[in-house]
Amino acid sequence: MQTKCKIKKGDLVKVIAGGKDIKGQSGKVLEVLRDGDKVRVRVEGLRIIKRHLKPQRSAKHPEGGIVEGAGSIPASSVMLVSEALGRPVRVGAAEKTGEGKASRRKERVARGKNLKAEKV
Repeated sequence: MQTKCKIKKGDLVKVIAGGKDIKGQSGKVLEVLRDGDKVRVRVEGLRIIKRHLKPQRSAKHPEGGIVEGAGSIPASSVMLVSEALGRPVRVGAAEKTGEGKASRRKERVARGKNLKAEKV
Protein backbone atom coordinates (compact mmCIF):
# COMPACT_ATOMS: atom_id res chain seq x y z
CA MET A 1 0.00 0.00 0.00
CA GLN A 2 1.35 3.42 -0.93
CA THR A 3 1.90 6.04 1.72
CA LYS A 4 -0.04 9.27 1.34
CA CYS A 5 2.06 12.37 0.83
CA LYS A 6 0.63 15.84 1.42
CA ILE A 7 3.39 17.51 -0.59
CA LYS A 8 2.67 18.04 -4.27
CA LYS A 9 4.58 19.15 -7.33
CA GLY A 10 4.99 22.93 -7.43
CA ASP A 11 4.73 23.46 -3.64
CA LEU A 12 7.23 25.65 -1.82
CA VAL A 13 8.97 23.63 0.91
CA LYS A 14 11.66 24.13 3.55
CA VAL A 15 14.14 21.41 4.55
CA ILE A 16 13.88 20.70 8.29
CA ALA A 17 16.28 17.74 8.57
CA GLY A 18 19.45 16.60 6.89
CA GLY A 19 23.04 17.66 6.44
CA LYS A 20 24.28 21.16 7.14
CA ASP A 21 24.49 21.81 3.40
CA ILE A 22 20.72 21.51 2.84
CA LYS A 23 19.05 21.97 6.24
CA GLY A 24 17.18 25.28 6.45
CA GLN A 25 17.09 25.87 2.69
CA SER A 26 13.86 26.17 0.75
CA GLY A 27 12.80 25.59 -2.83
CA LYS A 28 10.05 24.48 -5.19
CA VAL A 29 9.16 20.79 -5.52
CA LEU A 30 10.01 19.53 -9.01
CA GLU A 31 8.81 15.95 -8.60
CA VAL A 32 7.38 13.55 -6.00
CA LEU A 33 8.84 10.03 -6.22
CA ARG A 34 6.94 7.08 -4.75
CA ASP A 35 8.48 3.63 -4.35
CA GLY A 36 6.25 1.38 -2.28
CA ASP A 37 6.10 2.89 1.20
CA LYS A 38 9.00 5.31 0.58
CA VAL A 39 8.26 8.85 -0.60
CA ARG A 40 11.03 11.17 -1.80
CA VAL A 41 10.94 14.63 -3.38
CA ARG A 42 13.19 16.52 -5.78
CA VAL A 43 13.59 20.14 -4.70
CA GLU A 44 14.84 22.85 -7.04
CA GLY A 45 18.46 23.84 -6.32
CA LEU A 46 19.06 21.26 -3.57
CA ARG A 47 21.19 18.11 -3.58
CA ILE A 48 22.69 18.75 -7.04
CA ILE A 49 24.10 15.60 -8.65
CA LYS A 50 26.29 15.31 -11.74
CA ARG A 51 26.01 12.54 -14.34
CA HIS A 52 28.79 11.84 -16.81
CA LEU A 53 27.26 10.80 -20.14
CA LYS A 54 28.96 9.13 -23.07
CA PRO A 55 28.20 10.44 -26.57
CA GLN A 56 24.98 8.84 -27.82
CA ARG A 57 22.95 8.65 -30.96
CA SER A 58 19.90 10.06 -29.21
CA ALA A 59 18.92 13.66 -29.88
CA LYS A 60 18.91 14.53 -26.17
CA HIS A 61 22.70 14.32 -25.58
CA PRO A 62 24.48 13.55 -28.85
CA GLU A 63 27.83 14.96 -27.71
CA GLY A 64 27.75 13.59 -24.14
CA GLY A 65 29.25 15.59 -21.28
CA ILE A 66 28.46 16.36 -17.65
CA VAL A 67 24.79 16.94 -16.86
CA GLU A 68 23.64 18.44 -13.54
CA GLY A 69 20.28 17.68 -11.98
CA ALA A 70 18.44 17.72 -8.66
CA GLY A 71 18.78 14.69 -6.39
CA SER A 72 16.01 13.44 -4.13
CA ILE A 73 15.50 13.81 -0.39
CA PRO A 74 12.99 12.05 1.90
CA ALA A 75 9.57 13.71 2.04
CA SER A 76 9.65 13.51 5.84
CA SER A 77 12.61 15.94 5.80
CA VAL A 78 10.63 18.80 4.26
CA MET A 79 7.77 20.99 5.46
CA LEU A 80 5.30 22.91 3.34
CA VAL A 81 5.68 26.71 3.48
CA SER A 82 2.36 28.54 3.75
CA GLU A 83 2.03 31.47 1.33
CA ALA A 84 -0.36 33.26 3.68
CA LEU A 85 1.79 32.90 6.81
CA GLY A 86 5.20 32.84 5.13
CA ARG A 87 6.53 30.05 7.34
CA PRO A 88 6.60 26.23 7.43
CA VAL A 89 3.37 24.64 8.66
CA ARG A 90 1.96 21.20 9.28
CA VAL A 91 -0.55 20.14 6.69
CA GLY A 92 -3.93 18.57 7.32
CA ALA A 93 -7.18 18.11 5.46
CA ALA A 94 -10.51 19.77 6.13
CA GLU A 95 -13.77 19.01 4.43
CA LYS A 96 -15.32 21.92 2.60
CA THR A 97 -19.04 21.53 2.14
CA GLY A 98 -21.36 23.43 -0.11
CA GLU A 99 -24.81 22.79 -1.44
CA GLY A 100 -25.37 19.19 -2.35
CA LYS A 101 -23.16 16.15 -2.25
CA ALA A 102 -21.31 17.03 -5.47
CA SER A 103 -19.74 20.15 -3.97
CA ARG A 104 -18.22 18.35 -0.96
CA ARG A 105 -14.42 18.01 -1.17
CA LYS A 106 -11.28 18.06 0.95
CA GLU A 107 -8.76 20.90 0.99
CA ARG A 108 -5.21 21.09 2.31
CA VAL A 109 -5.09 23.37 5.34
CA ALA A 110 -2.42 24.59 7.76
CA ARG A 111 -2.63 22.88 11.14
CA GLY A 112 -0.97 23.67 14.43
CA LYS A 113 -1.06 25.41 17.74
CA ASN A 114 -2.60 28.91 17.63
CA LEU A 115 -3.66 28.42 13.99
CA LYS A 116 -7.10 28.38 12.50
CA ALA A 117 -7.53 25.86 9.71
CA GLU A 118 -6.72 28.12 6.78
CA LYS A 119 -6.12 27.02 3.23
CA VAL A 120 -2.50 26.44 2.23
